[in-house]
Amino acid sequence: MKPDIPKKAPGQRLVKQMPLRTKWLLCAGVGLLLFGFGISVVSSAATLKADPTINFSRWFIMGLYGLILTNLGLVCFGQAVRFRVLMDINKKFNKQEKEMNKHIKKLNHLGEVLRNKEDKKGK
Repeated sequence: MKPDIPKKAPGQRLVKQMPLRTKWLLCAGVGLLLFGFGISVVSSAATLKADPTINFSRWFIMGLYGLILTNLGLVCFGQAVRFRVLMDINKKFNKQEKEMNKHIKKLNHLGEVLRNKEDKKGK
């Protein structure tokens, strides 16, 4: 008997159901924090490099760690920009859809008026 294992992890389902605005806020905040922290780690590694008593591997690993954090922050912030663009596109699309529905209702009403006039002429 096979165990019943869900296809997606609970976190994936949670993120998929999350509104775009929440994703945007989370990614922007996390991205900015990671970027700032990464820059601070890189600057700490640079000060360690200036000290001749510190060996190469220590400041190199610390600088590498800082660069990784900085790049992760940029990636998260890029995702936030993507979510913001999607929010704007959805907003514009919904506005256009409402306008089209108004026009369709107006045309339907005109069609009914014309049909009623034709029916009265036919009688």
